[in-house]
Amino acid sequence: MNIRIGLIQFFSITLLFELGTALVVNLGLEAGKDAWLSIFTGTVIGLIVFMGYAYLYWTYPKLTLTGYTRKLLGKYIGIPVSLLYIILFLNLAGRDLRDGSTMLAMATMHNTPLFIISTLMILSVAYVLHKGVEVLTRTSLVFTVIVLLIGIFCTLLLMLSGSIHLDRLLPVMEDGLRPVAAAVLHQNYIFPFGEMISFTMLMPYLSNVKKGPWVIAAAILTSGLLLSFTMALNISVLGADIVSRAPLPLMPVISKISLSDFIQRVDIFVVMVLIIGVFFKIAVFFAAAMIGISELFGLPYRRMLYPSALIILFTSMLDARNFTEHLEEGGRLLYRVYPVFVLLIPAILMVLAAISHHRSAPRSG
Repeated sequence: MNIRIGLIQFFSITLLFELGTALVVNLGLEAGKDAWLSIFTGTVIGLIVFMGYAYLYWTYPKLTLTGYTRKLLGKYIGIPVSLLYIILFLNLAGRDLRDGSTMLAMATMHNTPLFIISTLMILSVAYVLHKGVEVLTRTSLVFTVIVLLIGIFCTLLLMLSGSIHLDRLLPVMEDGLRPVAAAVLHQNYIFPFGEMISFTMLMPYLSNVKKGPWVIAAAILTSGLLLSFTMALNISVLGADIVSRAPLPLMPVISKISLSDFIQRVDIFVVMVLIIGVFFKIAVFFAAAMIGISELFGLPYRRMLYPSALIILFTSMLDARNFTEHLEEGGRLLYRVYPVFVLLIPAILMVLAAISHHRSAPRSG
């Protein structure tokens, strides 16, 4: 595919991907009222992990993850590992589709069947990807502006309505470092920051090899600060106890906005942000899987687009019997399975890339 993605487009799609569903869910609540601190710590670890992906990209700037996996591990190991990554991306797209459709059903569409919501969502993603990855990244620019404007507007309204009580964030680290460390270990460094492994499939299409990863790192840091700020805002408005019991804490937070009985019921903004975040998160995982399939099997990715959309749809529907079971399974995957793909395999690839580069350096000199 002859694709070139500009730095601003890459920044915007990274920002929307990282915010995704993380903006509206209970992120890092294992740390209690220090959840905002665990998110920031997870951001720092996520940046360190991403720099490992950047090293692999700078070593093989024209190859995707599945490309240099086969180059470094050989055909017999590299192809099965590449297939596992494609399955991982399809699985993550399916899980995010289930997350997004269930949250939408809980927030507004109470009587709409989950299958209908999921079908409309995955078809809209497939339609945009059929137009091309460049169209997806250009579209993200517009929606980044919309999300940021909604965030600024809602924060100002909360401040004016007097709903923010910063004393609910104090004292910081009342129970010590252990709850913060536990939240980071169990969730925050993988979700959402470790999921940047999917961008290793898109990075070869960066318009600037040297600056590209630094722009993506800036987007990760920005999204981490925004997520940390949002969680601090949730806790300061509702208190850690209520936030921990709310499936979508941002909804009751925004419902606190009331200015002279004139500006009320702005919950629709949360729903808009949720739809935008879920859309781009599914789209990136879907695009990563399609690029991998196209490379591995030599097929035009558009030919496999709609069959893969059906796979994602039915995977999301058959994932679990209910949302509670879905979340429990997600917790197990975050802690036991995803680290293998996010940390272990990339670490092995980095070591092999360093050895290969060291051996070839004298000959090239």
